[in-house]
Amino acid sequence: MSVRLGAAAAGIRSRIPSAASLAYRLGELPVDFRRRGVELGFVPENNEWTVRIEGEIYSIRWGSSLREWPSLAPEQGRKAIALIPRSRREFVLVRADSSLRTIEELAGARIGIPSERSAAVPEAEAEATRGFEEALRLAGVKEADVRRVALRLEPASAADTDGFRELSRALSQALLSGEADAVHAGGALAVGLREVIGARPIGSWVASSPLVVTASERLVRRHPATVERILAHVLAAADWAKSNREAAWKLLARDAGLTESALESAYGDRLLEELEPTLSPDLVEMVDREIERWAANGFLGEVRPLAERLAPDSLEAARELLASGNVERPSADGVSPYALAPVPDRFFTERREARRIGSDEEAIEAAREFAERIREGASERDRERRHPFEELKRLGESGLLGLCVPKAYGGPGVSVRTLTEIFKIVSAADGAIGQIPQNHHFFVRSLELAGTEEQKRFFFGEALRGAQFGNALAERGIKGFKDMTTRLTKEGDGNYRLSGSKYYTTGALYSHWIPVTALDEEERRVTVFVPRDAEGVAVIDDWSGIGQRTTASGSAVFRDVAVPADRVVAHWRIFEKPQTFGAFGQILHAAIDVGIAKAALEDAAGFVREKTRPPFKSGYARASEDPDLIRRFGELGIRLQAAEALLDRAAAAIDEADAELNETTAGQATLAVDAAKYFAAETSIEITNALFEVSGTSSMDRKYNYDRHWRNARIHTLHDPARLKLHRVGNWHLNGIYPEYKL
Repeated sequence: MSVRLGAAAAGIRSRIPSAASLAYRLGELPVDFRRRGVELGFVPENNEWTVRIEGEIYSIRWGSSLREWPSLAPEQGRKAIALIPRSRREFVLVRADSSLRTIEELAGARIGIPSERSAAVPEAEAEATRGFEEALRLAGVKEADVRRVALRLEPASAADTDGFRELSRALSQALLSGEADAVHAGGALAVGLREVIGARPIGSWVASSPLVVTASERLVRRHPATVERILAHVLAAADWAKSNREAAWKLLARDAGLTESALESAYGDRLLEELEPTLSPDLVEMVDREIERWAANGFLGEVRPLAERLAPDSLEAARELLASGNVERPSADGVSPYALAPVPDRFFTERREARRIGSDEEAIEAAREFAERIREGASERDRERRHPFEELKRLGESGLLGLCVPKAYGGPGVSVRTLTEIFKIVSAADGAIGQIPQNHHFFVRSLELAGTEEQKRFFFGEALRGAQFGNALAERGIKGFKDMTTRLTKEGDGNYRLSGSKYYTTGALYSHWIPVTALDEEERRVTVFVPRDAEGVAVIDDWSGIGQRTTASGSAVFRDVAVPADRVVAHWRIFEKPQTFGAFGQILHAAIDVGIAKAALEDAAGFVREKTRPPFKSGYARASEDPDLIRRFGELGIRLQAAEALLDRAAAAIDEADAELNETTAGQATLAVDAAKYFAAETSIEITNALFEVSGTSSMDRKYNYDRHWRNARIHTLHDPARLKLHRVGNWHLNGIYPEYKL
């Protein structure tokens, strides 16, 4: 019997399925708080969140009115912030071989009532007493006709945080040993007893009893916005569940430790309609009635209205917050695992030594080899949003991260024309992987232009060894870099502290170093090189764009990060004189667009040759013989060639300007890049859209995933508005004005 009892105790879980736990499981809630630097923990066994703010820990918990009521005593320092409707099925259970078949037959039977009012299971005796009273009343059996058997509960072990295992052990033992003829159980406990020891129900009914959500009074008083944001996410999760019933049911079942059918057996099919937190007068009145009943039966002390311990403003403010759109609503896709946890260290440490590339020709060959290795899995990585960890390891090992290191520092110092060609090659194989190292080379270039000799030697060496630089450039909601909130402040010892939040941090998740754009105390733009694992750094993969799905272009948060003085680069110095630095960053984006367009045109041609049917009654054996299609491919091919020609011309202009830099050459290079960037964006959008036009309806089948080309192009071409490029080029042609080279 001990084996069966052990199985019963271990195999039955007490987690309450609710929108509170669902909000955490869906991921938007913990990601939101991670962005804000608030540490949010979840203890499912206790149905409790823990919130750490400024070193102090608070809690929000939900449970039955009987369990939570003592914590609402004024001296306990908690407030009720919401109620959650809950119906659950309750049962009178007997042994499988019992002769009892109905509740009416309980007259003269022994009913097991847990008698030890343990702090771990405060409601066990009360629930059983109430349950049997209700069952007997419904069956018309007098309470005096049954015999109570006191079931002793042993003190709960440390592992049994809520005493649930001990309760399941006591009920199992009572039935299996014959100590009691029948026991009462509800929800997951009843399902578990039926599954684990084969207990058989002889009667059931549905009981309604709201869950009470309580919070630390100090949390409500000191950090009301935190409470409101949590409740807003709970409201969003409840709303999501109603529209995503199948997915929600699966998540709730998993959270409760039950099968989906067992969840319905325990809580009924109205569970999804009873997830939304509320403070409706009906539920408040129901709780008050329950408290009065528990007190009348000696299970509670002082009785007072729930209204005296309510904090009703929190829920109302949460509704307004959700309606404002300032809380992300969950999606069925969930969140990336790296939205809540960092990338494992082995991704950065388990690498072969990087290859040393010695020439432009060798660099092109290395890029072609790398492109061939990543091409095959590009579609599946996009479809599954599978992060390209292995592919980026190979990128570091290939030597392609050291391309821009000048020859004087041991690198190949490839031309911009060569680098642009490499970006086009890699992006044609996988547009997302093509974009990830763009900012790496951007910051290598910035070191060349503004770094000290010590910084150049160190960071160029890092790049040549295969270390990747990410980026933390952009902030949401600002008009320009002068409005940046990310700040670098000096300390007394000459070192610095960095604080701020960034978004669109493409590549930061995969990087050894994160260059962060900030303003110093003199309002100058600086670049701060921060190790990705430095204390106070959180890289959060909360990117949810429709395209470039594996670039991890989400958030990076920096909280009081210690920065040595030699990790700060005076980025502002680049713009004190004519420069091609801005054009350099832009041309790489143009190359990515051209690479995506090239891949789309190749896929379109392959599909038309192999799968597209010729027009009905056209007489052509193959669609590739259709003159209209041939003509359209000619148009698209010419546009692609023109985009490539403009790209090559612009790259050459940068190389030429760098050789003889002045306002004129820098301006001409910038205008050439603007023209190439504009045309590359237009061409990329046209070709990725035309893929379906020329290939036909069957090409839109999900299995081909050709829409990734359009999604990737559409989102990436928004990186810099094309209208700005046209304006600058037009201003030159009309007014002879070069773009401004200063910030």
